[in-house]
This record gives sequence, structure tokens and C-alpha cells, in this order.
Amino acid sequence: MIKNRDFIVFSDDWGRHPFSCMHIMKRFLPQNRILWVNTVGMRLPKLSFYDLYRSIEKMGSWFGRSTSREELPANLTVISPVTIPFNNHSSVRRFNRLSVIRAVRKEMIRLRIKEPLFLTTLPTANDYVGAFNEVVDVYYCVDEYSKWPGALKEMLERMESDLIRKVDLIVATSEELQRANRSESCPTYLLTHGVDTEHFNKAKNLVPHPLFDTLKKPVIGYFGLIDGHVDLGLLEFLMKEKPEWSFIFIGPVKVDIDNLKRHKNANFFPPVSYLDLPKYLAGLDVCILPYKVNELTRYSNPLKLKECLAAGKPVVSTALPEVMKLKEAVRVALGKEEFLVQVSDALTRPFNRTCAEKVLQGEDWSIKAEKMSGYIEEAIKRKVISQGRLPLGLREELKGAR
Repeated sequence: MIKNRDFIVFSDDWGRHPFSCMHIMKRFLPQNRILWVNTVGMRLPKLSFYDLYRSIEKMGSWFGRSTSREELPANLTVISPVTIPFNNHSSVRRFNRLSVIRAVRKEMIRLRIKEPLFLTTLPTANDYVGAFNEVVDVYYCVDEYSKWPGALKEMLERMESDLIRKVDLIVATSEELQRANRSESCPTYLLTHGVDTEHFNKAKNLVPHPLFDTLKKPVIGYFGLIDGHVDLGLLEFLMKEKPEWSFIFIGPVKVDIDNLKRHKNANFFPPVSYLDLPKYLAGLDVCILPYKVNELTRYSNPLKLKECLAAGKPVVSTALPEVMKLKEAVRVALGKEEFLVQVSDALTRPFNRTCAEKVLQGEDWSIKAEKMSGYIEEAIKRKVISQGRLPLGLREELKGAR
């Protein structure tokens, strides 16, 4: 594992929800320092409760109020520079760039960071590459953000194209992303999402959360964000066809779900902490991944797929490309009727845990972090050879040896 390094990371807000970059960087933290930068989003805000809440949350972070649900681990510093969510305007983009660079450099001075490793999951971080005297720049490509509803499509495509030309390493979480983001100047590796195996294995032996005491069996469940990725028509079809089943949804909602709420067997709950998730998974009879299959989702690699399998739960999913790669352990449906058949079948046939465990071999986040570490260390060596200069840490090591 890489060690004794300083990282600057531009990604989703630390602690808001568990995501791949956070899982990997947590494994780096014991032996490295990380300066994590929460920045502006990639779509224009709308007049909605969700966006209003996020705006208030963001403004609170500017003035020092942490929005994380957990204490920050050792070696981690999180900052939230003042930014404005209208990056498509040149004046706003200039302001954001100056604000972020100033805030990061100020923190670098305080922490005595001189030659960091720069890693981002965001195309918008293109504006900051090269601003911090970094040793290498890494693009950890986790989604095709330009396809998201409300995204600043043309701007994001230009920024991502520029970012790909600037960085020294690209790591993608799906084969579609790997194909779409290849660079002529640096390697593009595939590193699919992992899973905290030990954490989700707990669900196999836990007593379900008390809320399941009030739900009629069987319980069909989904946890995560409900947004434009989710096929609401499919969910409504399932609820209508099987009124005797209970459907439970745990997570934030960004779209209109009034049609779903009309069904008496629909149960919606707010997000729960990552630590408590196994208690909720323990109460599910079948996990579903009801995503649309379209241009938006074909780049996706659902993080929760492996988490459900690790929890020992049967999974029924629509036919996303990354899901198809695990179809030996996942029930894949090509339409509404087949999805219903697959859920019914999952309720009547024993779940093949042996097959699921085989699929999950080598998929733990600790292993994924080791692979990421190897890619980064290779990138450092390539940069040293191409530029003929040693990074500061190595220069000081050699100096001390003399």
C-alpha cells in the first residue's frame, strides 16, 4: 500500500453518503494524509425541496459547520471552499477557481503539504489540475456526469476532455467508462466497485430493525438514491401486480414519487447510517435494483449490488452492462413482466450463497485500494522517468541517506 504521501482529493462531499472514492481513500488514511475538498455540483439547482436542502447544507459547510455524520478519522482534513453553482458562466467559473485554489493553498501551508498527489472523481476539477505543484494527477472516473438530468452537458464534456488530456492516470469503474475515457497520453485502468465484505456479512446473523415488525411479508427492498436512474414505472407495476407484497425504499428522493405513494404496500424511509444498513438488509427477502436501461445508466456500476450479495440476499436487477457481468449470482430481467417473475422465483427458491461468495472473491475494498495504490505508484514512476526529477519525499530520503 502506498504510504507517507499527501493527497488532495476533489470528490463528493465527505460523509454525506458512502461512495467508492471514500471507501478507497479510507484505506489510504492510516499511512497517508488526505486533504479532501468539497466543491460545487455539476448541475443547475432547481426549485425543489431537495435542492433547497442541499443549498442550505452547502452554505453551512462554508462557515465551518460539518455536515458529516461521523467524526473525521486521523490524517483527514476536509474543507468546503465558497463556490457558486453556476459554473457555466465564465465569471462564476473564474470566481470558483480563485476561491477553491486560495482555500486549498492556505490549507496546504497550514499542513505543510508541498508536493501532493492529486485525485478527482469530478470533471469540474479540471480547473485545478496543476495549481498545487502536484506530483501526479489522477482521474478516478466513476460516472458519466454529462448524461445526468439537469447536468451542464456541453461544459462537462469539454472539462472532462481537457482533464483527460492533463492527467497522468485514469481509473474507471465500468468497462463503458473505460472505453469512453481512454487517453493517448496515459493508461486507463478498469477498477470496478468493491464491497466491505465484513460489514455486510453481518446481515446474515442480525435481528432485523424493528420497523420490519410492522411490515407484511414478503418484503422487497431498495436502498439508495431515488432519482432519474430509477424506473418508477417498473416499481408501480410491481406494486400494482403484487399488493400482498411489502415494498420498502430507504434513501433520499429527488423525483416525484406521488404515484408510488398511492399504493398501500409502498413504504418510504429516510437515509440510514452506513453502520446501520446491515440491520435493514437483514429484514429484506429480496433486494431489487430497478434501474432504467438507457444512455444514462449504461455507464453505471451499482455500488449496492455487491453489498446486497455480501448480505446474503437474492438480487433482481434490470440488465445494466455491469450487472450482466455478475449474472451467475444475480437475477437479471429484461422487462417488467420478467422482473416480476424473477422476484417471485427468488422468493420461492433458496438463494445460492456459495455462488454469491465466489463472485465476491477479490472484491473487498481493501483489495481495490491496493490495486489503486499500485496504479498510482506506477504513475509516479512514469512521471519521474519522463521528467527526470525526483518527488520531494524521495529527494529528502536520499539526502538523509547521505
